Amino acid sequence: MFRMFYPAEMAESSYDIDYEELYRKGYRGLIYDIDNTLVEHGADANAEVVELFRRLNKIGFRICLLSNNKAPRVRRFYRGARVKGVKLHYIFNAHKPARRNYLKAMVLMRTTKKNTLFIGDQLFTDVYGANRSGIRSILVKPINRREEVQIIAKRKLERVVMHFYRRDRWEKMHQLNVVLIGFMGSGKTTAGQVLAKEMGFDFIDTDRYIEEKVGMSIPEIYRTKGEEYFRDLETMALKGLLKSATHSVIATGDGMPIRQKNQKMLRKLGTVVYLNGSEEEMKKRIAQLNPEERPVLQAETTEEERRQLFLRWRFVYPMVAHRTVDIDDRTPDQVADAIRDTL
Repeated sequence: MFRMFYPAEMAESSYDIDYEELYRKGYRGLIYDIDNTLVEHGADANAEVVELFRRLNKIGFRICLLSNNKAPRVRRFYRGARVKGVKLHYIFNAHKPARRNYLKAMVLMRTTKKNTLFIGDQLFTDVYGANRSGIRSILVKPINRREEVQIIAKRKLERVVMHFYRRDRWEKMHQLNVVLIGFMGSGKTTAGQVLAKEMGFDFIDTDRYIEEKVGMSIPEIYRTKGEEYFRDLETMALKGLLKSATHSVIATGDGMPIRQKNQKMLRKLGTVVYLNGSEEEMKKRIAQLNPEERPVLQAETTEEERRQLFLRWRFVYPMVAHRTVDIDDRTPDQVADAIRDTL
């Protein structure tokens, strides 16, 4: 009944969204509501808005403002935001949730339904209109809760919808496995164990899973059989987990997503979450690992070799993942919380 009003994703604010990740996933056009999405109701464009739009243009995004407000208010905001270095379009009197101007916005930006996102703070206009238009949407929290009377009335109904949204989301989440990918040292095992305990899921480490099946440790397999044999075992393990794993948090080996034949299986296995660390953060973490327990560290002996491996594999992880969680300056508990919030 309420699914037509459900957003595809939620975020704290328009300024907290990982736009670089959205661009990597193929999105090119961003449609924004204005009031309580970018600024407080009735406010002009400020330095934060200008900086966001400059950043988005630099990344490669095209931007369109889509507002139900009348021309003077929207044009005033547009003039304040469209300073040197900022390119954007605008549409006033949009009559959201009617589809017409969502489609017009894509024409202005020269984007498609598949590579366009809508960002707004209201379910019954912003999100519903995006859903009707076939566009993914991100619902953000309103900047200021002091709003017009008619919007306050809508907020009460929104709370009812959000109750069912969260219930359905929770039920869906508990029907799936959560699959963690990332480079060695990213904390897949430690954060995964915390997450599994919080969710009441089983925890599976694919390296331990392989060791139990083969009766040999991973270093022994590398030493006696070679890396290619181990990668074949990873593929076989994935096939086994697809048949047997339910309600589990699964920490994968760092190289498992690199094989193309594994990528589809990983995404089929569950919601794939990439634990992303900066190059500096991963350098510190790798220095703390025991090379005897990490065959890849024995193969890539110099710091530069490890750096190049990290950069190559880091390019693949986001393409496999459904979600990305940053791990810099976060404890395992905080990473687990971030994973759960993004599911």
